[in-house]
Amino acid sequence: MRKLVIIVITLMIPAGFSYTNAETGEAGQAGPFMKYGLGARALGMGGAYCAIAEGIDAVYYNPAGLAFIKKRQVGFTYLSLTLDRNLISAAVVFPVRNQAVMGLSWINSSVSGVPMIDSDRNFYDDFDNSNNAISLTFSKMFGEDLAIGANLRYLQAKLDILDSYAVGVDFGALYRPKKMFAFGVSIQDMGSVYQWDSSNYWSGSKGRVYNDNFPIRFRGGASAPLLNEALVGSFELVKIQYLDIKVHTGAEYWFFQEVSMIVPDEESEDDVTEISVNKRMLGLRTGFSDGSLSFGLSLYVYSYFGKVNGGFDYAFLTGKSGLNADHVFTVRVLF
Repeated sequence: MRKLVIIVITLMIPAGFSYTNAETGEAGQAGPFMKYGLGARALGMGGAYCAIAEGIDAVYYNPAGLAFIKKRQVGFTYLSLTLDRNLISAAVVFPVRNQAVMGLSWINSSVSGVPMIDSDRNFYDDFDNSNNAISLTFSKMFGEDLAIGANLRYLQAKLDILDSYAVGVDFGALYRPKKMFAFGVSIQDMGSVYQWDSSNYWSGSKGRVYNDNFPIRFRGGASAPLLNEALVGSFELVKIQYLDIKVHTGAEYWFFQEVSMIVPDEESEDDVTEISVNKRMLGLRTGFSDGSLSFGLSLYVYSYFGKVNGGFDYAFLTGKSGLNADHVFTVRVLF
């Protein structure tokens, strides 16, 4: 029976065994879990994040954004999806040299406990499906306004007892002249190909080898901070290979609090001084992504010495007509 299941799975791959994005019209393409989007802040803005690319979420939308990070960051994101699906990610980013930042991230998508039945409609076994992506990111400043970054990504997929692996790269650029506005572009999933081989599980002509190419994704957008950076607006176009261009837009408004921080004294390397700065405390946002609305909020807290700070982001994705809403949660720590 399990051999029969392997044959069915292999035949279904080119026909569209891509559960994660079936609801968005992107089924049938490899790596659908890589097209959903990550980070509650970014998804709360409708995924229009390529030209913002702040914090750990930049690893996914535009690796160039990491170069603007001044402190180490660690974060975790959980997406609660329909049909008992889970999508989680974790990332750590850290400055390594002058104007250069590196990051390491992991994305996991899974469905487990899907029942399999035989021809007599009797329960046979559970079917599991999982996907993993591990990325190494490097980003560097060129001057004060331009950053360029890249991801080297290892991907692994498992369909019951079938496994496949792939390697791919992303490239991105982000231009922020004097923080007045920003332009961002990225090219994702270049060179990624899954190879599915069922010949080891079935002798004769029924076993087969199938190459599943990842579609290349192109992102390009612009963002602008207004009202002393309290209001941020963003617009983005996304082109997935073989599919139509999609429009993403978003806006967020931040409430600030005055925070006391201890910093090195500019006149003496051995002394420190206390200063007061305005920091983001509460953020509210909304967005539009290919026919669906999104809403979100953020809450950040700061320590007195400014050494360890943290934040919580939440996004509510309404989903298209007839589909259930999704919830996204992100926790991040800066140190």
